[in-house]
Amino acid sequence: MSDKPLKANEIRVMSMEERLRLLNELRRELVRLYSQARAGTLTNVAKIKIIRKNIARILTVINEEKIKGEKKR
Repeated sequence: MSDKPLKANEIRVMSMEERLRLLNELRRELVRLYSQARAGTLTNVAKIKIIRKNIARILTVINEEKIKGEKKR
């Protein structure tokens, strides 16, 4: 997984399937990093923060589109 933060515009151009796939990958990566941190083998602690923010950005875009879809009805 990438160590760089995603931008909201990058997420918005993705299809919903891509977003959900990326969200699942990031969540798995986060669990792996947490287990490494507990074991004391994690070298890049900042990666946890980046992944958490990326997950939040993806969820925000998904919720924005959900709300936008509900307002159109």
